[in-house]
Amino acid sequence: MNEDRLTVRLATLSEHDRYVAQAQIARAEAIADAVVAVAGWIRKQWNAVRASAHGYNARQWPHPQALR
Repeated sequence: MNEDRLTVRLATLSEHDRYVAQAQIARAEAIADAVVAVAGWIRKQWNAVRASAHGYNARQWPHPQALR
């Protein structure tokens, strides 16, 4: 929603309802920030696993020394 439209709608509310609405908006923003942080952490872990798997798959099996 456009910031100006939101400001106008909040201004039409009673003081109590405005505080409740602002608290809900703040809560929604905090939840969105938390979801972004968790998604970043998962992406970081996935990239680490992928890099590890790439190194594992790049090895030559069986190892040449094992064939002696």
